[in-house]
Amino acid sequence: MEDVKVKIDAPNLSSFTFCDWLPEDFVVDSFPLLHDADLYYNYGDMESRFRPISKFVTKLCNVKVLKISGAYFKILKLAKALSTSFPTFHHLICLEVYDIRYLQMKTLLNFLEYSPNLEALVIKKVKFSGKVDENTLTFNKVPSCLECLKSIEFQKFNGYPKELEMVKFVLKHARVLQTVTMETSYTVEEDDMDPPKMKKNLKAKEVEALNKKISTQLGMSPWASAGCVIKFSSS
Repeated sequence: MEDVKVKIDAPNLSSFTFCDWLPEDFVVDSFPLLHDADLYYNYGDMESRFRPISKFVTKLCNVKVLKISGAYFKILKLAKALSTSFPTFHHLICLEVYDIRYLQMKTLLNFLEYSPNLEALVIKKVKFSGKVDENTLTFNKVPSCLECLKSIEFQKFNGYPKELEMVKFVLKHARVLQTVTMETSYTVEEDDMDPPKMKKNLKAKEVEALNKKISTQLGMSPWASAGCVIKFSSS
């Protein structure tokens, strides 16, 4: 079975879900009619598998709605795929990213440079593990997709300083932004509980106070879109 190759030829495919690794000899044609795709990969062994996966991503350049796990941005970085040879995702209007580490945020924003018509961005959860690069949100050139971005949503939002930096970055550069939605999941640590430092959800008044505090902080930063509205929801 070592010489067996897998090839997908589905020019009329409109929806695609994939959650595994790919062999080196995996062959796939482009999907010209693809509407939505959902790609998941964890942070397991990717050092020896990133090349076929990064090549596969380029075959999805006609997609309109893309759901993708954060590990893919580490894969694209390892493959050094985001270069002049990377295709432009002209049709992509909605991008959902889940389980992304803050360390991969810069690669995500570099990917957005190849998504010039993106209108909606959803970041479902940001993980703050490993050494945080202070230059993660520093760019010589701001991703062009922020010129047409209309909405962004942050889920599992805790109000951490680095999370606020991400919101401020978008507010500063997204000129036609209409809404910023933060689905909050504030928690506090209880030292007098058993086991100690157990996290509990905040009361409604406490959540409202934190929302107001965040709104005030964001109001002090520059906004490129005067008509943008900040919205809060609870997870």
